[in-house]
Amino acid sequence: MTKREERKLERQMRKIEEANNKPSMVVHPGIGGTIADVLIALVLGAVALICIIPLWHVFMASISDGYALLSHKGAVWAPVGEATLAGYKLLFEDPSIIMGYLNTIIYVVGGTLLGLVMNIFAGYILSRPTKLRSAMILFCVFTTMFNGGTVPTYMVIRALGMTGTRWSLIIPACTNAIFMLLMMNSFSQVDKSYVEAAEIDGAGHFSIMFRVMWPQCKGMALVTAVNTAILKWNAWFEASIYIPNNKELWPLQLWVKSFTASAEEFLKSTNPNYDKNLIQYAVIVAATAPILIAFPFFIKKLEKGMVLGGVKG
Repeated sequence: MTKREERKLERQMRKIEEANNKPSMVVHPGIGGTIADVLIALVLGAVALICIIPLWHVFMASISDGYALLSHKGAVWAPVGEATLAGYKLLFEDPSIIMGYLNTIIYVVGGTLLGLVMNIFAGYILSRPTKLRSAMILFCVFTTMFNGGTVPTYMVIRALGMTGTRWSLIIPACTNAIFMLLMMNSFSQVDKSYVEAAEIDGAGHFSIMFRVMWPQCKGMALVTAVNTAILKWNAWFEASIYIPNNKELWPLQLWVKSFTASAEEFLKSTNPNYDKNLIQYAVIVAATAPILIAFPFFIKKLEKGMVLGGVKG
């Protein structure tokens, strides 16, 4: 290379460095962009308000006076009458609530762990270039749109001998096709060069799955696990079908349904305890509070997992 070419190359390098060191340009949004931002903020604010109002109404009702609440009409923005915690006191004096909490924790932990294992294995299998890959993916997609229905599902669960047991609430709904497809997409985005290098070194499927691909798919696995836990925590319909008569196995949400359905029975007594009117609100708060408290701790990881799962690596 001649000296002239060297000087020319140095000038080009200095220009590149100067361009990289320049402060980035700030683009101010136009009128259209500002209007769009305002509209988006208003819509999101309205949606947030719609979600918060029912929660606030139930919480304020749960600490209101039971007798005054009976004659109140409309949303409860502040405690009606004198604020009291009598509803919560009556609620937690009932051993069925503690039992419901324990049962729900068992179903959430068991279903989430089992579902996570199934999602990982199913996602890895669906991501591999096998001859039946397209058929298996089609089968999973088909089940997201159609299912056998409640009665055939119950017949299968009964034939397997799981009705009346905890397994009927842990195994059948521990995962679904959507979570499997999400994990498949996450495994598929792992750079193929890593997998090929592991295969050349003699790694088997388990080594490839857990040592090579799994560290890059933890975000999406967390997304599926948290969503499975939320679904398990809120589930009551399956319990009302599979264990309707065994109240010792009822999850918390089925007790919530039972309490709210029989909320006005106390009025039939000659000397009613009006604090029992608060139990239907207190039990909803008690069942919702753990999810509301725990969810903010996972929101950042959930956002990161969804972004990583939606971007092609």
